[in-house]
Amino acid sequence: MKVLLINAGSYYVMQKTVIPLGLLSIATLLKENSHEVKIYDRTVQGVKVDKVLDDFKPDVVGISVLTFGSFRDGIKVSKKVKKRGLPVVWGGQVPSLVPEIVLSEDSVDCLVIGDGEFAMLDLLDAFGRKSPLSHVEGIAYRQNGEIVYTEPREFKDLSEFPIIDWSFVDPTKYFIPNVSCEKVLHVYASKGCPGQCTYCYNTCFNKREWRPRPLDYVVDEVKRLVLDYGADGIYFADDLMSPNKKYLEKFCAVIKDSNLPLYWGCNMRADTLSREELQLMYDSGCRWIFFGIESGYEARQKSIKKYLNLKKAQETMVWCNEIGIVSTTSFIVGYPDETVEELRETVKYMLELSSDVKVGSNYGVIPKSEMYDYLLETGKIDKPQTLKEWEKLAGMDKKGKHFSLATPLEKRVIVNRFLYMIMATKTKKADKHSHFWARRLVKQTLDLSVTKNLKSLVLISISAKQFLEIMFFSQMFPGILKKYGLKGKGKN
Repeated sequence: MKVLLINAGSYYVMQKTVIPLGLLSIATLLKENSHEVKIYDRTVQGVKVDKVLDDFKPDVVGISVLTFGSFRDGIKVSKKVKKRGLPVVWGGQVPSLVPEIVLSEDSVDCLVIGDGEFAMLDLLDAFGRKSPLSHVEGIAYRQNGEIVYTEPREFKDLSEFPIIDWSFVDPTKYFIPNVSCEKVLHVYASKGCPGQCTYCYNTCFNKREWRPRPLDYVVDEVKRLVLDYGADGIYFADDLMSPNKKYLEKFCAVIKDSNLPLYWGCNMRADTLSREELQLMYDSGCRWIFFGIESGYEARQKSIKKYLNLKKAQETMVWCNEIGIVSTTSFIVGYPDETVEELRETVKYMLELSSDVKVGSNYGVIPKSEMYDYLLETGKIDKPQTLKEWEKLAGMDKKGKHFSLATPLEKRVIVNRFLYMIMATKTKKADKHSHFWARRLVKQTLDLSVTKNLKSLVLISISAKQFLEIMFFSQMFPGILKKYGLKGKGKN
């Protein structure tokens, strides 16, 4: 069958879009099973939907919707596809977490819950044979006005997943600059995380399982990106790159032995690494690590079930500085019932932490997380029934609904002050000793013009608006800055 896989567009501009790993993996598996596949990524391609449909003439269309920010575009595209009488299948994190919201749309026939590779393969077989969808595991669909959920699909060993064929897209369109390199692309080496954080989707989506891919698969993909497309950096996009020392040592050895000319970065827990392990990572090419701290308040660490050792995390950042690894730490502002004193403690901890970049994000409700259930049970929210209601709860990149005891303005000032501090930071560990993060934001804004259409202008306008908001809220409220110990911070 001819299958068109679409990455729905988004109006999120704080970070450049990344290469669509999920769609690429699905496309590769379908191709290996004799299907003809095309990927249409609306985040980087300016061509219109109708032209793609006219030119390719697919039998089935799959649409990836990763966030609520791309939900509307997914619906827009689905309606155009349904006018042609074609089956529309949705997949991604959002459809998996709120299938009832997705299937309330007449333009969506069914959706995949969880991993999409083998579910999509089975769906195509069912479409081709015109057999009942009830036999396909891990999907949901409408039947006689009701939503039908099939048997859950068991996780597969990732050795059964394909080595990604990058030729479905132009990887050079996804290059992102980072410290020590200019052409960074994303690769995944594992899925899932063993954590149980109450604000996260992981417990529902990945069942707290961490599944590694065969490292020879990973090296093969990285090799192709470096040799065929000129990538000089790889960001391993895993929720958690390594859960233990044994795997980390093996991973670093394999990357180092590949002798590929690249640097790399990843996401790691901040209190489990020794100095020896960090040095091992550096020696194999690691130059940046993202650490999710999320709160600098001990009691909150327990209530969100992150259980991070804050003192050990401080030590980890010192070691990163000494070794030469650029560290980014993230924090959530505005937890339900968060007091002013708790928020002050978190801000104080952020300022004391010696990480290179500190990111503050507003708390956003994530479907089917434990914290979402708490908000429902305590009556702080009603169960969202529509897309608009979910959008009001928002994600971590927006203002979101107010649940904490600090004022919405205070939260906004704090988040934007730390964004301002990022732009004002000089990164001494980068090869170019200048305001790297500011330059990176400027380049990302310029990259928004890639599609050269009305949407490009809209995205650039949104980016300009966000920049003005950062400058306004980070500078114009000295009383709040003083209250949270931020006055005078961020100046070089």
